[in-house]
Amino acid sequence: MIQFSFRRHLVAVAVLSAVVLPQSDAWADPIVQAISAGKVSLDFRPRYEFMSQAGKRDANAFTVQTLLGLRSAPIGGFSANLQFIDVAGIVNDYNSLRNGKTAYAVIPDPEEANINQAYLQYQGLGGLLVRAGRQEINLDDQRFVGAVGFRQTPQTFDAVSLQENPSSSLGVYAAYIWRIKNILNENVPSKTFLGEVHWQPSPLFHAQAFGYWYGNQANSAIPGAAACFLVGNAQVCNSQTLGVRMQGSIPISASLQIPYDASYAKQLPYDGGSPLVDAQYYHLGSGVRWSGLGVLADYMVMGSNDKGSYGFQTPLATKHAFNGWAEVFLTTPPQGLRSLYFTVEGKLLGTALQATYYDFRSAYHSEAYGHEIDLSAIHRFSPHWTAGVQYADYRKNQYGVNTEGAWVFVTASF
Repeated sequence: MIQFSFRRHLVAVAVLSAVVLPQSDAWADPIVQAISAGKVSLDFRPRYEFMSQAGKRDANAFTVQTLLGLRSAPIGGFSANLQFIDVAGIVNDYNSLRNGKTAYAVIPDPEEANINQAYLQYQGLGGLLVRAGRQEINLDDQRFVGAVGFRQTPQTFDAVSLQENPSSSLGVYAAYIWRIKNILNENVPSKTFLGEVHWQPSPLFHAQAFGYWYGNQANSAIPGAAACFLVGNAQVCNSQTLGVRMQGSIPISASLQIPYDASYAKQLPYDGGSPLVDAQYYHLGSGVRWSGLGVLADYMVMGSNDKGSYGFQTPLATKHAFNGWAEVFLTTPPQGLRSLYFTVEGKLLGTALQATYYDFRSAYHSEAYGHEIDLSAIHRFSPHWTAGVQYADYRKNQYGVNTEGAWVFVTASF
């Protein structure tokens, strides 16, 4: 698999090199010139991951993600982007949710080779940006919509998206998604709409209003599709989410700042979703950043309905970034989730360090779920090379199982 994978990469590089290098005067055609003047990108991420879950065999995975892309030069504002992905397994003692190794703990990084992105783009008319095709979509901090860049297979969307900035302080974003390629390389048919309006009158204040309408259109359950613990057909978890967010940072002095973040959202059924889909979300965060050191506190509530049978979901989010890297809460429990967490971050000898402690409780009746600590050290050696080590440890009280994970990785981008 590994030899075949790298041979395939070399062939693709040769083909793209032939495309981007002009060879004769016949290359005068504008489309050919756009391709020949384009840019080839190559990204590698080898990663070792260990995962221990009570009741399962310890999992060990060593995988290599390779991204090979070609972006054309624009013609009259139009351009094209094509990106291939390959995930090769070297050590495969883990449950990828696709390989049938259910005795092991879960590491959802299956082997695959596919098209990661392929879209046409128009950029012009005073800042208008339109994309059509398979694309990554990362909105804001990815709390609600993201590409799940942590996983070896990102989440991408077959979509039409539009971004416009009518003024320097006002921005609008909209998208229609007809298919989702998830982190397990599964295609989920979709009828999903995204909409946001941003307003930033000053560096101290950024406000936005958003609406997300998630509609799974599959005829039967797809293992990697969004779930919500409700029993029914594939549409039972479909939801609409409407909300607002305010964030910014208040400068006290040249070296001292107070960041803040406040969000609220309401979730109701959409496109065949269960009437039990009825929950609220809110997040309050603040802290102090001083001379490169940050001390932050956050309180995030993914609420439950009044029966404690449905918890607020974020079906399109980069979920790994929230509620603990051990990924115990990728799907919000029926009784909801309250997360109180504290983060310390800074730099030492050029290495970015972070430590976060979580206390988890249910939103319904405030039952103690458990607690978790996450640690991270990432060093950028050059614009092209980065390496890091991360660790997560979840200890249960009344929810889930004890879970421990560790990651060692290197990224290279050219």
